[in-house]
Amino acid sequence: MPVAAPGLRAFGLAEGLRANGAQVKTLVVKGFVDRQWMRFGKSVPHPMGPDIEVVGGYRLPRYLKTHAPATVILINSNQVDNLGPIAGIKYVLDFFAPKMLEMLYHHSGEYPEKEISELRQRKVRAIKLADGFIVNGAKKVPYFLGWMLQADRDIRELPFEVVNMCAPLVWSGPSTTGPDSGGPVRFAVAGYLHSWSTLGSWVKVMEHHLDRSDVSLDLMVPWHWSVSEYEHKSRSDLDSLAGYGSVTTHGPMTFSNFQRFLSGIDVAIDLFQHNLEREYAMVTRSIIALACGVPVLHPPFTEVSPMIAEYDAGWLVDPEDTEALEAVIGGIVEDPDGLRRKKENARKLAAAVIEPEVAVKPLVRMMEGW
Repeated sequence: MPVAAPGLRAFGLAEGLRANGAQVKTLVVKGFVDRQWMRFGKSVPHPMGPDIEVVGGYRLPRYLKTHAPATVILINSNQVDNLGPIAGIKYVLDFFAPKMLEMLYHHSGEYPEKEISELRQRKVRAIKLADGFIVNGAKKVPYFLGWMLQADRDIRELPFEVVNMCAPLVWSGPSTTGPDSGGPVRFAVAGYLHSWSTLGSWVKVMEHHLDRSDVSLDLMVPWHWSVSEYEHKSRSDLDSLAGYGSVTTHGPMTFSNFQRFLSGIDVAIDLFQHNLEREYAMVTRSIIALACGVPVLHPPFTEVSPMIAEYDAGWLVDPEDTEALEAVIGGIVEDPDGLRRKKENARKLAAAVIEPEVAVKPLVRMMEGW
């Protein structure tokens, strides 16, 4: 099935909870699945993994009643209007992403007052329903507390924990490509093209290096599957990059193939212009790259930035500072020992922070306290 950051969030949390001894099921709403799968026709069954169930949204309460007692983790607030208090059920609301800011930057032109108002009201309903909360990144804690006060929740007694984005680790063996094997340094840009994320000046800097024999670039930047194609501000930049002979363009992959692909890359480029949504984002494509042992070229202002800085698992550069970008990209190509150290540090970061069994420990403590 097509998947994006919220689905990967559910996947990572489920893997971590299982590793800590919990019995876990992942519920996917039927209407959503049907819309994504309808192009294959009704005769083709939905591709479900183990312990994943497709449930109609209005049937969620009945399903939960038959499986109580249980802890139900809601990724954002989308399904709250299908739910209500149920004996034996504890709800945990995941403050996974700054959805209000996503919606604001998704629109251009006039302020989307109606959409913002409806999302705000739904978010407050979810906060009132929840028994506990997890927050995807420490930087969002003040944002989270502001929402709690809007919903008249008593933050003095409220159970909440920071539970960072997590994903299973996939590391390649000895490199058969890249500078360690005498090949070019492999850079990659890989992840959905979102309307709230504009690439910025790094593209022109990268172009200066794409005629070198010791540099290559892989691009996998499809439209997000949930929307019809739209004209993105960075489309022309990506088209320009794709025209170089050292650049390889890829279509969407299954997640397992995507991780295998990433684990053979030397440097993941995840640079974008600053806005408030990006400042509070736990940028999933960088987390997945780090989970594959790949150091990341990243801005200094996101939820991921402090992780990269603490472990020296990449390069934090202002995406509008072309001189600094030129120095960093040139330095990566000219210093294979430095690149090797960054790769080792990316694996250390992943094992300490992103590995699911470790990352969900705060959530496990909350559940054990009930």
